[in-house]
Amino acid sequence: MHKKFIVIAFLISISISTMALDYTVSFDKVKSHYVTVDLTFDATGKDFVDFKVPVWTPGSYKVREFSNAFENVTAGDKEVKRINKNTWSIATSGASEVKLSYDVYSFTVSVRQSYADENYAFLHGVSAFGYLEGYEKEQITLSIVPYAGWNNVEVALPQTKAAGYVFTCDNYDLLADSPIALGNFDKTSYVSGKVPHTVVMIGEGNYDLETIREDFKKISDSQIAMMGDHPSDRYTHFVYNVGNGGGGLEHLNSQTSMMYRWGYTSKGRYRNFLGLIAHEYFHLWNVKRVRPIQLGPFDYDKEVYTDMLWIAEGITSYYDDKTLHRIGLYDDEEYLGILASQINRLENSPGKDIMSLAHSSMLAWVKAYLPTEESMNTTVSYYNKGMIAAAMLDLEIRANGKKSLDDVMTTLYTDFYKKKGRGFTHEEFIAVCTELAGKNMKPFFEDVIFSTKPLDYETIFSQYGISITDKNADKTTPWSGVVSSHSNGKTTITNIYSKSPAVNAGLSVNDEIIAINGWRVDDKLENHDSKYGVNDGVEITYSRDGKLFTTTLTYAKSTQVAFELKKSETENELRKAWLGE
Repeated sequence: MHKKFIVIAFLISISISTMALDYTVSFDKVKSHYVTVDLTFDATGKDFVDFKVPVWTPGSYKVREFSNAFENVTAGDKEVKRINKNTWSIATSGASEVKLSYDVYSFTVSVRQSYADENYAFLHGVSAFGYLEGYEKEQITLSIVPYAGWNNVEVALPQTKAAGYVFTCDNYDLLADSPIALGNFDKTSYVSGKVPHTVVMIGEGNYDLETIREDFKKISDSQIAMMGDHPSDRYTHFVYNVGNGGGGLEHLNSQTSMMYRWGYTSKGRYRNFLGLIAHEYFHLWNVKRVRPIQLGPFDYDKEVYTDMLWIAEGITSYYDDKTLHRIGLYDDEEYLGILASQINRLENSPGKDIMSLAHSSMLAWVKAYLPTEESMNTTVSYYNKGMIAAAMLDLEIRANGKKSLDDVMTTLYTDFYKKKGRGFTHEEFIAVCTELAGKNMKPFFEDVIFSTKPLDYETIFSQYGISITDKNADKTTPWSGVVSSHSNGKTTITNIYSKSPAVNAGLSVNDEIIAINGWRVDDKLENHDSKYGVNDGVEITYSRDGKLFTTTLTYAKSTQVAFELKKSETENELRKAWLGE
């Protein structure tokens, strides 16, 4: 090699090595729920470097202000000044090495935040690791010094051959997207799609590891078969066993799901849990790789808006139940029952007439994640209606007898993630659906996604030899429109349906219901509805802000629907292909 090129190569190698970031995590203060992080970096040529903490976590569209938990941010003898809620400016003065240190108060049991005590720690990357502005794409070395007695350090990152627990990742995005569990855990493993999978059970529970392993593998095998391959080198399931709480969160090469620790022997609870696992696992493709174009690269400093969360979450919700049906955990009748229950949830929500699915996606930051007692009247869920839209979209595409929503997902995976290395726009998504359906799908999207028009279930399901009927159609059920709670001897209104008798009577959320027709109420108000008939008027005595009032509530016929889906007795080739009969 020419001497000039040797020098250039040497300088490049020096530049690369000095720009690498070293994060070290330790637990000396863990009994007070603090995790200590040291971040060493090269500041050559820089007078100042800004250290920032994300305000939100991908996959959960709410500003959570993780910097609230960051304390004792120092940098040796360098001046550190906090310049806003989530930024510290470090006067580095061009030093060749700067060591930044901070403590993170970790005391929230959640898939979206961090927890640590002397028994175990769960570190959610975005809430535990800040980043240096301008260094986001630099390679990272992560060293972990576990608390005494902890034998497990679990994270879906490649481990180096260095002594101890030392891992590497290509950039901050990957560090932020790689949760870490530390302690002493039960584990099991399996291989699916030629990829090693680890299941980490955080906390105690009445689970059976072999059953967990077998069922998780069935889910993985089914979804990998659909999508064609597994995009990771390794994958980790973190199962967070808790006394209360729930939910899950997807990551690039892992997922975290909560489960009631004593619920594994309940058939219903366990199947719901497997549905959550199937949901978060399908995000391995949908969202983490097949994604709306706005969801990556991430801006951790402010909200990121997209009108396609119905694709990210609604389609994933469709495939979680579909996966359990495909692997035999639901028969056809059970699966159709689940779909009908989702339809009933939507149709009994007044907000369906107010908010479109696209707007529900766009406004998640201030609607879905900041709900109020009025939300049911003004909003629609991109999970719930998104799941129904996905089912209807699948049936519309399958009507040509050749392609399905499965093909839409694999096409997006190949054409946008693998070939173009980017997300897709709504227009591009519609174009893929149009091509595979063999017909113009824009009218479907205008009606189902971008408007609040009633959904035409009958036309779509009838093609598949499936009837949809309302069991309440011929019933005359009295209805007040009140949702209440009864606790500590008090009956309190928690929600009121819009355009209901309760609204006409002037009742309000938080009113305490004292009596009906002079008789004291000692349970939920709606439990009394069956005592009366449609058009009957009753005198309601209630308390608002400590003052007593009376009003007349006139019962109306209930508008609540109870749809059911049933297969016809005649064979139907479209239904056979969809349900795998």
